[in-house]
Amino acid sequence: PSSRSRRELCGPVARLQWTLPTSSAVLRHMASQSSRSHHDDDDVAAASEPSAPDPSACSTVTSSDQGMYGQFTWTVALPAAPADKDSLADISKIRQFSDVFEVGGYEWKLEMYPYGDSQSDKTLSVFLCAVDRKQLPGWSQTAHYQIAVVNKDPSKTSTHTGYDIFRGKRDSAWGWSKLINLSKLHDVSQGWVDDDGKITLQATVHVVTHEYMPVNRTYRKSLCGLYYERVLQSYFEPFLKDELQRLDKLCGNSVLHKGFSDFWAALADTKKRALLQITMDEVLLNVKARLFSRDQPATYLAADVIFKAAHECAHGTLSEGAHRSLVGCTSLAVVSGGEGTVLRLERLTPEASTSLSSLASTRSSTDSADSAAGADQRVMLRTHNGVMRMSNSANFVDVFRAQVADALDNVRALVKHLKPQSCDGTCLEAMGRQMLAVFAMCGMYITNVHPAYHEKLALQLQEDLIREEEEKNLKVKAKKAKQQEKKKKQQEVKAQKRAEEEEVKRKEEEEEKRAKDEAQAKRKAADEEQARKKAEGRRKAQEEAEKQRKAELEAEEGRAREEAEKKAKKAQEAARQAAASVKEEEVEQENVPQEEQAKRNHIASIMRNSDLNPRERQLRIQAILAGKVDVMQGAAAGRTDAAASGQGHESSRSSANHNMAQAPQHQQHTHQHQQQGRMQQQQQQQQQQQ
Repeated sequence: PSSRSRRELCGPVARLQWTLPTSSAVLRHMASQSSRSHHDDDDVAAASEPSAPDPSACSTVTSSDQGMYGQFTWTVALPAAPADKDSLADISKIRQFSDVFEVGGYEWKLEMYPYGDSQSDKTLSVFLCAVDRKQLPGWSQTAHYQIAVVNKDPSKTSTHTGYDIFRGKRDSAWGWSKLINLSKLHDVSQGWVDDDGKITLQATVHVVTHEYMPVNRTYRKSLCGLYYERVLQSYFEPFLKDELQRLDKLCGNSVLHKGFSDFWAALADTKKRALLQITMDEVLLNVKARLFSRDQPATYLAADVIFKAAHECAHGTLSEGAHRSLVGCTSLAVVSGGEGTVLRLERLTPEASTSLSSLASTRSSTDSADSAAGADQRVMLRTHNGVMRMSNSANFVDVFRAQVADALDNVRALVKHLKPQSCDGTCLEAMGRQMLAVFAMCGMYITNVHPAYHEKLALQLQEDLIREEEEKNLKVKAKKAKQQEKKKKQQEVKAQKRAEEEEVKRKEEEEEKRAKDEAQAKRKAADEEQARKKAEGRRKAQEEAEKQRKAELEAEEGRAREEAEKKAKKAQEAARQAAASVKEEEVEQENVPQEEQAKRNHIASIMRNSDLNPRERQLRIQAILAGKVDVMQGAAAGRTDAAASGQGHESSRSSANHNMAQAPQHQQHTHQHQQQGRMQQQQQQQQQQQ
């Protein structure tokens, strides 16, 4: 199956006039496969402005069902291909628009790329566009649609079917990029082009107003011509086979079937009526989930025939009377009137079925035909206020399986005897009624009957387990009562034997304990002797280590005294050199002019000031050298500071000499204290070891 492509509309849209046709012919369509590609927005934006519709083009439109269904025919001439090479590169941008036509209150038009769009090569591209100029922002609309290229031979007409949501500008166009090959299209012998060099495109649009809306009968007839056999063989038949196989697992097992029959027979009538009902929305939701797929056009028809049957049953479209049909050996009747609408299915005998047409569909207000055909089995489904109720007191599983088997036989008979070309949709509509009944019964079974049956089985199983447990407990109690006396005697014998064994074991344990105590005493004495020898060896080793440590301490003290004496000598020499340098500075200052001397003193005081950082010192020295600071004013203060600093130097030298003289004595006392501490630690370790 081919995939639909989406195309965004751009450029101005011209509203053109169209004329109503005097008559329309119904074409028989054959399904053709054609690949469909997606159009990017960039390709659309790069396309040239749409060409004006061909004045010679002819367009017609027909509509029905309150305007929800319509057909539009567009006869258009193909434009000539450009001759120059530069224009050939943009050949995919050539496009044409049809007249605007209205279906379902929405405006539509066809968009054609005669030489293919940007995603196709040498193929005709056609899209159905929704014109949103009358719609509010955010609008959306779902629609069935078909685009066909009409051939002179109606059986060769190429038809493509789609179902999509049209909304806004993003999803305003759906269609096919590869509708038909251009080489085939331009071949006169193929019959696609008429004598004037024009082709005919036919668009069918069916607007969907609600989710389960059945389509127009004419549109359904065209779908039957395309997908009749595929609906029966690929969708109805596999579904019925699966259901029949699932029911055979229950009906084919005698034990399970008897259990369900007993369960159903024991139910009260009110309980049966509560189980045999389901809402129409649940049935149609199951139909859509099992049969409908937007990418498979054949599923539109499969779901639609069931939607139509549901519409007849739910909305009471028929007046007082019945709509009767016959499929195979199954008679179907939709009877309206009274409280709701009744869908009646009846299996006829072979003699009664041969007297009627196997594919007849008639409308009658009486049930006279029922008397002519004897019914083996009858199922009645009444629909009222959106709820389907089944009235049948027989075994539900047997009735359900019989209906599934009959539906499967009818599907196979339709495939075998009915040709798609002669199918006008009546047979599938009748088959849709039977499939609606099967889906309704399937929903009742899955939603109501099957859970209730399994709940009953669970309760019964629980009761059986409880009863078995009680019987088991009684047997256990009786067995315990019989064994209690026997166990009591056995316990007495075992107690006496256990006492004798414990006495023997006690004596053996006492003897073993005595032997262990003697061996432990011997090991303890040997360990003490070994520990005494080890302690004696450690004491001797400690004495030797102490002697060696004392010698090392004396050597360290000698080295420390020598170093202290050397440091004292160096300090004295440094003091003498400092005094000599001070004297030299004083002599130099006497020879320097007074202003220069003041600058030097000021700079020296700045260098001695530890409160200033290097940057501040540099800035102040530069200011003095540049003559920005009056140094003569602070000369007296400078001399006072120099005298104070000289006294400070003298006092620092005297204190340094005093400290150097006392340094050896301090070091000696420190070594003595360290030695005493080591000796105390060694004594403590020896005491702990002892």
